[in-house]
Amino acid sequence: MAGIEIKQYSGNSTFKTIEDINYLATQYYYNELKKDKTASKYVQDRGFTKESIKTFGIGYAPRRPQLLKFLGRHAKYSKTFLLQSGLFVEKEGVVKEKFYDRIMFPIRSKRGKVIGFTGRIMPGNDWGPKYMNSPETPVFHKKDNLFGQYEARQEIRKLDIAIVCEGSTDVISAYQHGVKNIVAPLGTSLTTEQLESIKGLTNNVLFFFDSDTAGKAALVRAFKLASELKMNPYAANASPYKDIDEMLQKEHDKFVKLTEERIEAFSFILKDFITDKDINKLSEMEETRKLANSLLESVKDPITKNHYIDKLSRIANIEFQKENERKDSRANSEGQLIQFPVKFGTSSFEGVYISLLLISPQVDISKVADEVFFTSETNKKVLKLIKESKGVLSREELSRLISQDEELKNIYEDLIFNADKIITEKVPLEDQLVLCENKLKKLFFEKKQNEIRTKIALAEEVEDAVNSEKLLVELLEINKILKELK
Repeated sequence: MAGIEIKQYSGNSTFKTIEDINYLATQYYYNELKKDKTASKYVQDRGFTKESIKTFGIGYAPRRPQLLKFLGRHAKYSKTFLLQSGLFVEKEGVVKEKFYDRIMFPIRSKRGKVIGFTGRIMPGNDWGPKYMNSPETPVFHKKDNLFGQYEARQEIRKLDIAIVCEGSTDVISAYQHGVKNIVAPLGTSLTTEQLESIKGLTNNVLFFFDSDTAGKAALVRAFKLASELKMNPYAANASPYKDIDEMLQKEHDKFVKLTEERIEAFSFILKDFITDKDINKLSEMEETRKLANSLLESVKDPITKNHYIDKLSRIANIEFQKENERKDSRANSEGQLIQFPVKFGTSSFEGVYISLLLISPQVDISKVADEVFFTSETNKKVLKLIKESKGVLSREELSRLISQDEELKNIYEDLIFNADKIITEKVPLEDQLVLCENKLKKLFFEKKQNEIRTKIALAEEVEDAVNSEKLLVELLEINKILKELK
């Protein structure tokens, strides 16, 4: 229009030919969707708007596709190029279409060229997997590309954050609800190459995965990959909904809020892991420490790493050696030191209680302390044996009962010996049992108190108001119990 001649340079001829085939295939599938009432209704029922169908070029590969004939009207492509495109397969010397009776989602490169397809199976079609991607081709490599990367690029730059979800339908659903800085891996685990392509647009990434076991594992892996690239990883999930699509249909504002008020993935992972853990147990606290350590090992930026270490210390009472700090002890030389929220010094009181039981003239089964207040498996075993009896046990009966168990028999004499050392004539034996039981209860509820305080701190860190309020009610109840025990 301005009178300036623009010279066009042809690149790799193979790449261009395959891109041309993909472009024509996109047109073909798009037109077929309009023609097929069943496919059109399915897409509409899924909530896809006409605008989304046009923006993403969504189409349909019919049961009896005529893509080969459609391509032949535009150009004569060799069998080699047809097979290299990934849209065709050769069976017994005959070239046939790969995709049948599937909703087709074009995959665009960062430049906007169609490089492959994702085909979603139609209801009633039992052939092949639910989602089928184009195979690896000269122009398409799954590990390097993301669904929606072309459509989202401008919004990612504008908002300075990319949302990474699990599937292409989630991307489209979010896009038509106004969230356009969103992409998804192509049916595989997230890769370093995919994150590197995002890093060219922003350093911030929000992982919005499902809340199931696979989604949690994917989040941990994604955090590590992003941290190794010195990106800033955040996290969210669609709970209590099945996925992003369902959340957007029912609580659009909640989804927008989760994306805007993003939470650091490190805190999100830690809170989710600790939720169902008893962090007063050495084994479970050790599991938490191992998880934290594995996350920290992937963090390459020293400032960010120290930030996470401070957070671990403040919220979970777990201490790690900071970057560049002098290592003065063996624990520090290993790069980590753990401090538990409570001291695990309850075994002595448990032993005292059991010993007192064993030297009592009679043991009223109904008055024996509950096993829940004990940590030692041996002590729990003694209590279980006693409680399986009925009524009142004499000292001789109790001795005979315990002696029948080989494991308990070996420690029986030590328990009696300990009882002889701790017994005092100034306080009746029955009162000593009550005092010891109260001490065990106090220790038990103090542990619970510390555990809930840690979980409240984590819930507040990730702005989980519902869980925080629930835990606060539990804490108030425990505080009340402790006050009564004192």
